[in-house]
Amino acid sequence: MTDPYASPPSAPLHLLGRFGELYTGAERELLDLGRLLAGRRAVKLWSDVPVHPAYAGEGITAIQPFAHQFPKDGTLLIGGVHLQPGIWLKYTRFKRIILFHNLSNQGQLFAIVESVRESTGLDPEIVFVSDFVRRSAALPGPVIPSMLDLEPFLRVAEKRFEAPQKSRPFTVGRASRDLLEKHSPDDLSLYRMLASRGIRVRIMGGTCLAPGLGGVEGIELLAAGTQSMPEFYSSLDAVFYRTGALFIEAYGRVVLEAMGAGLPVVAHETGGYAEMMAHGVSGFLVKSQEQAYDSLIALGDSPELCRRVGEAAMQQAIDTHGPKAIERDLAFYLR
Repeated sequence: MTDPYASPPSAPLHLLGRFGELYTGAERELLDLGRLLAGRRAVKLWSDVPVHPAYAGEGITAIQPFAHQFPKDGTLLIGGVHLQPGIWLKYTRFKRIILFHNLSNQGQLFAIVESVRESTGLDPEIVFVSDFVRRSAALPGPVIPSMLDLEPFLRVAEKRFEAPQKSRPFTVGRASRDLLEKHSPDDLSLYRMLASRGIRVRIMGGTCLAPGLGGVEGIELLAAGTQSMPEFYSSLDAVFYRTGALFIEAYGRVVLEAMGAGLPVVAHETGGYAEMMAHGVSGFLVKSQEQAYDSLIALGDSPELCRRVGEAAMQQAIDTHGPKAIERDLAFYLR
């Protein structure tokens, strides 16, 4: 039977994001998805705000409704519930609209679903970034993990396991956008304790912590994007990840990238990434400050533990984002 929602093979897939700032996970995913689909389906990238100059060369077009510059037919993928398509949506002829739900905010989800229905008469197909988010929304739809190109991180892991770094102190770090809400208030004392034990701490996206940690010996606060993600992860021996109480990671692709780089990850148990980690095997899921500290100290004291957990983490990342997983997930967008 013919799928009534399927677009013709030549119909474009429009990827809508908000490319006005750098380092946002949702937009990084759209770029990776576009690259993975290259040569297999016509893809067009759009931004609902003026495009940041750093994205020059990525082929992203800013939507200008009154200049009739917006996607009009084929399939539209709305790359997150942080987007709210404008008046232009009423003047489109899409056969299929996909909504990628990658935040834990259900109010935003329901608002955009209603907006799409009113503007187009279509019910968007909701794709959830994790089962954690799908359960929270209590709505049907497939779970497709955040699309990411794992290959650069696997190269980091290969180098790590071939020639372990012995000339530097044990180094713990994390990467995120440079926002206080991305960090727990308890992180500052944890990092101070680690530094007092001779463990080096590197936080990319951590200049917002400068009032509390600036000048502390052994702690390096970097602006987001100071290094490429593979380069940054090559400087670490372990990753710690936790966010503030008001910001829950629907997935946390930076965690899976770290796992792909062969790094053992210690992370708070709440977040979509937890579905991809087996506690004590491919990472450590913790509830408290004490558990976080003990896990990181144990890793710092045992190169064997680091390697064992890092190798298991890398394999889990391959199972989730490797070639077989990518082909399975891309089938949804190639329909």
